[in-house]
Amino acid sequence: MKNMGVNEVYVPQYTLWLSILAPIVSGTLSGLLGSRISGKTHMLISTISWILSFFLVLPAMKTVILSSGKIIAVDPVYALIPGLGHFSLFIDGISAAFALAIILVSLLIAIYSYPYMEHRFHEMGIPPSWGTYYILYQFFTAGMLGAVLAGNGILFYLFLELTLIPSALLIVFYGYGERIKVGLIYLVWTHIGALLFLLGLFITGTYDFYIPAIGYVIGVSTALLPLVLILIGLGIKSSYAGLHLWLPYAHAEAPTPVSALLSPLLIGIGGYAVIRAAVGYFPETWISIRPFLFAWAIITMLYGGFLVLVQQDIKRLFAYSSISQMGYMLLGLAVANPVGQAGAVLHYVVHAFGKAILFGIAGVFIATIGTRSLKEMGGLLAKMPITAAVALVGFMLISGLPPTMGLWSEVYLAFGYAKWGLSLGASGFASTVIFVVAGMTLTAIYSFIAFRRIFLGEKGPRVDKADEKHAEGLLSPLIILAVLGVAFFVAIALLAEPALYTLKQVYLP
Repeated sequence: MKNMGVNEVYVPQYTLWLSILAPIVSGTLSGLLGSRISGKTHMLISTISWILSFFLVLPAMKTVILSSGKIIAVDPVYALIPGLGHFSLFIDGISAAFALAIILVSLLIAIYSYPYMEHRFHEMGIPPSWGTYYILYQFFTAGMLGAVLAGNGILFYLFLELTLIPSALLIVFYGYGERIKVGLIYLVWTHIGALLFLLGLFITGTYDFYIPAIGYVIGVSTALLPLVLILIGLGIKSSYAGLHLWLPYAHAEAPTPVSALLSPLLIGIGGYAVIRAAVGYFPETWISIRPFLFAWAIITMLYGGFLVLVQQDIKRLFAYSSISQMGYMLLGLAVANPVGQAGAVLHYVVHAFGKAILFGIAGVFIATIGTRSLKEMGGLLAKMPITAAVALVGFMLISGLPPTMGLWSEVYLAFGYAKWGLSLGASGFASTVIFVVAGMTLTAIYSFIAFRRIFLGEKGPRVDKADEKHAEGLLSPLIILAVLGVAFFVAIALLAEPALYTLKQVYLP
């Protein structure tokens, strides 16, 4: 147990549990009301629930952030399950960033969903099923919030499984292409990942990440087998290279609002659990396999990035980009020092904002000009200047360019790598820094190329159909995400300081 330098406070009773319950109740209400209320009313119910969830989490998050991570907030309501540990919820310097990103993106994509799904129902030629859509949406997003608040590995697993069936059904019901096959691929792969993670916990025999009134559970084993199982399971969830086969299908063929949740939010949660269950439980073993982890991160960054360059479908382009971005997170985790791992935490938020924007922009094209093919785009800047501006912020976020918070996540990742790389000596540093620079530069290159192909150059055959006035409902939530991405460039300390303090004091001193 470890709680050095960290103090614990209890939030008002049930606050954190209610923050998860709010979207679940909202979704259930949508399911019960069905067609008796309008789609806009379903959207409003969903939006209000996420606003409520934000204000329920806010006191705990404020406590953690204003103390720079020196205080963690725990919900006083928890259960001790014999043999499985303490089912508790808490927020510290790490989970604060993850929870904030999930709440904000879920709220804004709930709003985006209304105009987009109105188009999708018409496109599919089916009666609108708003109740079904929003109950699945709300359970999916609530599960993600619960996962990053969970103080126990089994509870984390249960919340992660809560995301699985709703998200798979959203693909099956409203996706594109061979949506039933794609939904099944997604279901099977990600369920296998969750089971491998669970098996690793079982072999370890430890399930708690944090025990209320006692502290963090750290350094419980040096065994390699359970660490490998946990890492492979979470690697499937995060789509690291070699374990990514399901992602391009699911993210490309899911209905676009779901793509804007799967890619920015869900896959990065695997990185969160790596900190708790891999770095936390096996710190010595984790440090010993740094070279392997580093190589895996670089391969993931480069593999995803190079495949982006050959994509002609804009949603597949963003899907492969997400694989590359998970390589960024793995790089920060791999170097096994607080600065690098704080960079991974920050990059989750960066990717959440940036990729939600970009998948949202893909939805704008689908709904307004009727295509997702890059070959049919080009020269759209004149007709869609606001869309271009928002898309540019999305590309800048994932490329690490100022004035977006993406700059800071890359700075932390680079400094974290440098601290480890310099320990390898001059030759070791020289032979590894090339790959880090190449991986990070590749993102800027493919982002510039994609932006140029879509908005600049020769006019594509669909330009005449472009009319930004029809996309106002879709663009509004994306504009807010873009503003947030720029605002945190200035306010990055609110997220960076708590994460860095927790990692230094608890996980990686």
